[in-house]
Amino acid sequence: MALEAHLRELASAPETPGRLTAVVIGGGFTGIEVAAEMVSRLGELASAGAAAVRVVLVERADVVGPDLGDKPRPVIEEALAALGVELRLGATVRAIDGGGVTLGTGERVEARTAIWAAGLRASPVAALAGLPTDALGRLAVDASLRAEGAADVFAAGDVARAMADPTHATLMSCQHALTTGAFAGINVARDLLDLPPEPYAPLPYQTCLDLGAWGALYTRGWDRAPVLVGAEAKAMKRRINTVWIYPPAGDRRDILAAAVPGRHRSASA
Repeated sequence: MALEAHLRELASAPETPGRLTAVVIGGGFTGIEVAAEMVSRLGELASAGAAAVRVVLVERADVVGPDLGDKPRPVIEEALAALGVELRLGATVRAIDGGGVTLGTGERVEARTAIWAAGLRASPVAALAGLPTDALGRLAVDASLRAEGAADVFAAGDVARAMADPTHATLMSCQHALTTGAFAGINVARDLLDLPPEPYAPLPYQTCLDLGAWGALYTRGWDRAPVLVGAEAKAMKRRINTVWIYPPAGDRRDILAAAVPGRHRSASA
């Protein structure tokens, strides 16, 4: 909301150095999406004779999307290059002020917009339980999403570190938030009724990375192997953003049925 208000203010701002320049700090999932989208958002503010739109993506690793792995990177690099996003890899930020961003190398980028997308932290509410948390501030939970060390505390979404499979923990993403929320809610109710819990079992891991006007990238598996790219993936991303991730209304046992077909269609406790 703050970024949206800022962009609206830029629409009527005088033509000054960096008015149509944005620096995005952090080249992970969020940073990539924001940088790709800012190209068109700033372009909407441009008028005849205005300075060219410029988007600079800063990442301290030597590659863009370091945590996403090698398989999706060629598609990401192709999209960012086509959009004209400038990459500053192996770079850090020394200072941010009202007129721009100074990198660790001493390079100065005049920019009216700086967007921080470097890293995630769980909501501080997780710490209120007084239980141990991981490096991201999340509570460790067992297979029923019960917090370790507290029989009466269940956790879900970004405040829970659950195991998605024997070797991978859940991520702070809508995919895992939706399913952990559903399973945690069911297990709170089952606990109150002295019923055994349903073990958490998410959908197979998949991602859909928005790449602005270029399209999107849909992957399956923890190696994030591309399945759909461009317009096809963009259509899926729009459906995810406008339909699937919104809070459910009414009787939504279908969430559990979709998460684990055949296992939870009658799990209404």
